[in-house]
Amino acid sequence: MVVLIVALAAAASGAYRNDCRAAAAADADMERALGDATLVPYAQTAVEARARQRCCVFCQSEYAKAPHELVRVVPACGHFFHAACDADRWIRTRRTCPLCRGALWPRTRTIGVGAAVVVAVP
Repeated sequence: MVVLIVALAAAASGAYRNDCRAAAAADADMERALGDATLVPYAQTAVEARARQRCCVFCQSEYAKAPHELVRVVPACGHFFHAACDADRWIRTRRTCPLCRGALWPRTRTIGVGAAVVVAVP
């Protein structure tokens, strides 16, 4: 009986640690998605992405052709939004792309010890 209780407590503790690790990883992904690396001039976004996404989903304004206009790019899907719009608040609260609701970063799979492969998940 005591062994069963100890085993259940150990399993619950391991699940709690895994939940904490997952939450910490999600927080790290969100902070990276809001970092300077995801702010780029509109002119540097991919040409095919610009053709598909002509206006910001937040303010509904077309993107300017000015080379200095900054947009926030979601790394996993490539969608972007005016840096001055409220994309950061959306990302902080929902932790997804405001347009497609996908993940902020491509998922990774660990293969062996210390190796990771980025796998794009639609």
